[in-house]
Amino acid sequence: MLDPTSGRTLHEDSSVFITHAHSDHTHGFATVAKKHSTKETLRIYEALRDREVKNYRTLKIGEKVQAGDAEITALNAGHMLGSCQFEIATPQFTAIYTGDINCVDTLTTKAAEQRTCDYLIMEATYGHPSYVFPRRSTMYADIVSWVMTQIRDGKIPTFQVYSSGKPQEVVRLFNVYTKIPVVCSPTIARANSVHDENGVKLEYSDSSTPEGRRALKAGGCVYITTSKADHVPRNASRALTTGWALRQAFRKCASFPLSSHADHDQLMEFVGKVRPKRVYVFTGYSDMLSSEIERKLGIRAGPLPVIAQTKLLDFNEALT
Repeated sequence: MLDPTSGRTLHEDSSVFITHAHSDHTHGFATVAKKHSTKETLRIYEALRDREVKNYRTLKIGEKVQAGDAEITALNAGHMLGSCQFEIATPQFTAIYTGDINCVDTLTTKAAEQRTCDYLIMEATYGHPSYVFPRRSTMYADIVSWVMTQIRDGKIPTFQVYSSGKPQEVVRLFNVYTKIPVVCSPTIARANSVHDENGVKLEYSDSSTPEGRRALKAGGCVYITTSKADHVPRNASRALTTGWALRQAFRKCASFPLSSHADHDQLMEFVGKVRPKRVYVFTGYSDMLSSEIERKLGIRAGPLPVIAQTKLLDFNEALT
């Protein structure tokens, strides 16, 4: 089962495949089934949940594993550290399930791998034609400019983000392009440590340590915390980094359309290079993107049908 949302039908001999460590994709780690993910995904999950996962096998990008008659290969997804797509190869067909993908290089990830297949099962979070993000270098420059203005005004620029993925890119942004100190909340610091373990070096201080507290008191720094955090500095100037900022205004905070998802044009280009016989789209603007794929690329496409998936080859019936 791929990124299951429930473990009700699973048992110890079942196999689940988890694409990345964001909480809406990690329900499979809490099941009794045999879990498969990259080492990085497993470590981020364990660090943030403070629990040890049992009955698992880690996969490297490019590694294959057998599941019944299917051969499953992990492919880079570019969404965050350790994120992967899964290629499913059977005697009848090949399919790729993307999970969440990002199609451009960032400061912490490489763009999603493109591989031909018969069936492509793809996300459409930003599948509406109006979602075309600015160049990443432009967004980086805008973020740094805003931060410098806030610091000059005596504020502490405070980014409220998810605990993993985006915050590490923002930390790396200030490490690479500025000398501004970065302070992270303890939750984000735990995810940062997994990045450090895996070669993504981040310079920051933990807000729960004396060093972090001194930096926040002195000012002249950037603070990165979670979107649900109640405590932010009294002189904080808040900001969000989300693709929704392209079309949506947020009250009482700045916002930047920095996303770890592909935009509409990148999704269309991805489909064109993968050249599937058919595309099944899930989440977000699935109807809109399906219509665009059929009209502009001439490839049959539609929203992913709702199926009671209990084994990987259940896709065989759904996709034919």
